[in-house]
Amino acid sequence: MVTLSKINSLAEGQVLECVGEEAGDTFRILVQHTSPSHYEALGKVTLKGGQVHYQSSGPMTAELLLQWLNALFDRWPGARAVPWVARPHNEKTRQFVQEVRQAT
Repeated sequence: MVTLSKINSLAEGQVLECVGEEAGDTFRILVQHTSPSHYEALGKVTLKGGQVHYQSSGPMTAELLLQWLNALFDRWPGARAVPWVARPHNEKTRQFVQEVRQAT
């Protein structure tokens, strides 16, 4: 579960990542810094029927971002319990960010 303290404790050069599945839909969401006080969430959701949807919150404060993420997860209530992991912002995450930005 993502929390305000997890978002606020995210170090520069790191991302928070959540990967999960519910009701046949799969999702991957990343949270990263856009500035010292702002963050953004980027996500890819593949529905059970094969449709792919990309999500981008745009830069916002941690409080607004948490509200945005909670609204996104309204469709998948069980997904709120999926663990979020802090990891280095590496080539794999950069490619994912580029994929989402190109699609949104």
